[in-house]
Amino acid sequence: MAGEGTYQWSLDDDSLKKAAKELNEDSKQRASQIDSLRTWVKKQPHITSRTDDAFLLRFLRTSKFSMLRAQQMLDKFCTVRSSQEKGVPLWFKDLDPEDPKILELLDIGTCLPLPGRDDQNRKVMLYRTGAFDPKVHDFSDVMRLGFITTDILLMDELNQIHGFVILLDFSEFGMSHVTCWGPDTVSKAMMCWQDCYPTRNKAINYYNTPTLFNVVFELFKLVMKEKYKQRLHFHWSSQESLHKQVPQRMLPTYMGGTAGTLQEIIQDWKVHVLKNKEEISRNARCAVDEEKRPAPEKDGSEGGWGIVGSFRKLALD
Repeated sequence: MAGEGTYQWSLDDDSLKKAAKELNEDSKQRASQIDSLRTWVKKQPHITSRTDDAFLLRFLRTSKFSMLRAQQMLDKFCTVRSSQEKGVPLWFKDLDPEDPKILELLDIGTCLPLPGRDDQNRKVMLYRTGAFDPKVHDFSDVMRLGFITTDILLMDELNQIHGFVILLDFSEFGMSHVTCWGPDTVSKAMMCWQDCYPTRNKAINYYNTPTLFNVVFELFKLVMKEKYKQRLHFHWSSQESLHKQVPQRMLPTYMGGTAGTLQEIIQDWKVHVLKNKEEISRNARCAVDEEKRPAPEKDGSEGGWGIVGSFRKLALD
């Protein structure tokens, strides 16, 4: 497959230092670590996956170059897309940015990255939780666009290394949106977000939250990992508070920012999505066949993991 054994570092020195310090990335070992993960993937009878360097490196970075964690996350990434029992294949079915339903949500701007980066070089993701009409738009399509967006953003190595800031805008959130978030949906969404996708989510901001938001938030708290609970910021309706976490230069004008109107940001992102639709097609091949999954070992550990462990202590002279 094109892209195997071809990775070349092309980022700035600050990103290289951050990757080494926070992610245990070693430029001398990177190629062999990618190749080891690729070898493991190809040996798994139940996994069908991309094996190019760019794709595999995302999982190694998010796992801080622990091979076992990278293997587990990649397996879950493929599983959630295809397993009816363990995943949510409906959210990943026919991921096509040119699907009229997806295009309509793109034009609405239910989720999109904001221009530029914050002071820590992180990409800010805006989720307009009430922008869609549940009577008109299928909630599964909203989720499909969310994963299309994330897949495309993960193409950028800066996002892999510096991570994301999540900004949840509840300005238009109403009772009809609350009904979209039942316990099962919340559990599956958090599984995808916390365990399956190779994203570094460094902060979560809640803006303009109504009282009924508490109903949904209590469900999310039940399945939210402790480390994410420590990264929550609540701004209520205060733009002053929001601007302390997200620079005004990145925010649309309706949030007191200077990045341009919401529609301008939406249209720029739409162009980028359509230009990179091939990435979505590449990820579409990722799947599992549960009938071929190796049985757990007798000691209770997962079978078929192949090469395991961490590379962090394998510095070579």
